[in-house]
Amino acid sequence: MIISASEGDGHGEGAVIPLEAAFEERACAQRAGTAVFMEGVSLALLGRVEQLRIRPTNASGTVDDDGHQQVRLEAGDDGPGSTCTCSDSSGGVFCRHAVAVALVATGSAGMAEDDDEEDGHTEDLFADDPVHAAIRVFLSRVPRAELVETLLDAADENEVVADVLWEATVAWHGRQHGAV
Repeated sequence: MIISASEGDGHGEGAVIPLEAAFEERACAQRAGTAVFMEGVSLALLGRVEQLRIRPTNASGTVDDDGHQQVRLEAGDDGPGSTCTCSDSSGGVFCRHAVAVALVATGSAGMAEDDDEEDGHTEDLFADDPVHAAIRVFLSRVPRAELVETLLDAADENEVVADVLWEATVAWHGRQHGAV
């Protein structure tokens, strides 16, 4: 839930680095490492970020994760910075709570905008299974050619996947040619 978002940069006339650029998804993944990044993705997808405040160069929020952790993100001239009340963030480590706040604050935690279902609603990303939620986000954003190769590789390795893809292929061709 966004409590407030300020319009101005609040820093006078000096140039500032926008929050979105400083905490871009790939940069967060590199900074946190794969395991910590995926934990942060799970927290974001499960809706654990609360009391979010977003400004052009900083954001803060609370993450409900075995207690409430207070996070602050800052995009400054010397690069992105974060603080968190958890023990994992000591020494400037980019923790899972900072990842979660960064993803939600920059809008990276949701599905791609053009992935609404045909009947006008979007599947609930905040499902009980964070693995499926993370996979859903990955599938919505991976380039089409990479997704095709990933699925074909999975079909080569697993007969059940191959059968499911074949059935979906036959059904798709039927719809393309007017079959009911």
